Amino acid sequence: MALPKTPTPKKTAILIAVDFSPCSGAALRKARSLDAEKQRRIVILHVIDHDFVEQCIRENLGNKREIKSKLFLNAKKKLRDFLRMEGLDGDNTEIVVREGTPFIEINKEAVERGAEMIVMGSRGHSDDMKAIFFGSTTERVLRFITRPVLCVPFEAHVPFKG
Repeated sequence: MALPKTPTPKKTAILIAVDFSPCSGAALRKARSLDAEKQRRIVILHVIDHDFVEQCIRENLGNKREIKSKLFLNAKKKLRDFLRMEGLDGDNTEIVVREGTPFIEINKEAVERGAEMIVMGSRGHSDDMKAIFFGSTTERVLRFITRPVLCVPFEAHVPFKG
């Protein structure tokens, strides 16, 4: 009599928010070091800011469908290249590109994936005026999330020289 198979537990996920800034590169490296044994799924998320899409439409750079298509294709290619450069293009990684308000989409993705942790750079490519009045994307993620967030400064990846 064969024993019933126990389902393999689903690997927990680390969600890494990437905007291609030096800080998001540092966040990728830190997440990779946290998961040296490759026990977790690594979900790499890039959010195309909805406001940017609308600005492109207002500037007559194309219709909505064309602009979104170009932005999504470009973001996926750039993510693959970025990950390859950082040594994170293995089987455990999944690339996700979403459109919307970055802090909302990061939080939604973390909840939908059941992410154990969010890793992101402490400073990215957000608009300085927007950050002054509303806080950076990282600060806004921290205000609304109910799971751990690791904020990685750019300098965190530099080895100590004593």
